[in-house]
Amino acid sequence: MSDVVEVASYPTVFGAEIAHAHLESVGIDATISTDNAGGAFPSMTGLSGARLIVRSEDAERAKEALESLGDPEEAVDEPG
Repeated sequence: MSDVVEVASYPTVFGAEIAHAHLESVGIDATISTDNAGGAFPSMTGLSGARLIVRSEDAERAKEALESLGDPEEAVDEPG
């Protein structure tokens, strides 16, 4: 079994989902880890954020891919 490592953390699950999709699109399996009771208490994510987890052998490539993505939290246009 491979070891896993955190490669990034985000203040929202939405940002982590964008980064997760980007990693998957370049062939890197990733998982989002949150402490929000399985989605029952989404407001708890604001306390601990959302962590992006990959296999340790994919960590360097994942970090490079995330650098090319930029900040996924800025990918959303604010209304108005």
